Formats: sequence, C-alpha cells, structure tokens
Amino acid sequence: MLIKKIYGLIGKDIDYSFSRNYFNSKFKKLQILENEYINFDLKNISDFKKINLSNIYGFNVTIPYKEGIIPLLDEVSDEASIIGAVNTIKIINGKLKGYNTDYIGFSKSLKNKKYYHALIFGSGGACKAIQFRSEEHTSELQSPCNL
Repeated sequence: MLIKKIYGLIGKDIDYSFSRNYFNSKFKKLQILENEYINFDLKNISDFKKINLSNIYGFNVTIPYKEGIIPLLDEVSDEASIIGAVNTIKIINGKLKGYNTDYIGFSKSLKNKKYYHALIFGSGGACKAIQFRSEEHTSELQSPCNL
C-alpha cells in the first residue's frame, strides 16, 4: 500500500486554479503514484492552523495569503523575509519553512537584459518579489510597493 505524499495550494476562492490538475497530471505521467496535489481553499488565513499536516510535504501559496502566511511559519528564507511574501512552503520534520520563488522566475526572464525604466502594477506578494529583483536590473523603478 502506498502512503500518500500530499502537496497543495493555499489560497482563497481558488477553484479557478489550474495547479491541482497540472500537478496531478504530472505525477501520473511521471508515475509518481504516491503523490497527490490538493487545493486548500481557506476562507481566512487562520484556518491554515486547522490543516492536518500528516503526509503533507509542501504547499504553494497564492492570493490573498502570500504575506499573511509568514507569521504562521516556523522559518522564512532570507529572500522571502526581505520581500515580505512567501509563495512556497516546504515541510521538513514537521517544521514549515517559507520561500519566495516568484523573484527567481522573474529573474530568469531578465537574464542578460538591462532595462532603464520599469513600472510595476500591483501591490501584493508577487509585486514585492518583482520589485526585489527589478532593483538590480533598472535605474528607475516605479511601483505601488514603493510609492
């Protein structure tokens, strides 16, 4: 009998998300049959503490909880701490560690490029991650995050 390894998405009103189908299809294609990806649709971030973490190995975090999840974690990576937002949680020995990978994806899109002006629309966790990385690639940055 396989012991399920559960991963999931934390957010609010997340039925629209493609993540569950995407990851479960990926697990099936790669024949990782013990893995399952579940949506954790939370009406309030405080509901996170009600989740039974047995067999859960990690989460992705989406709106509106990328910032609100931080106080509920045991540890936060240096980058996520500076950015002030978490979009990935890894569970190791029952401890929850938050990371921000939004800035990594954005960084890859800017590889070997220099922009002189940037305007970022938004003020949430992803905006903060983009601002964090944009400051290295632009000489003038305008964003609601820093206005």
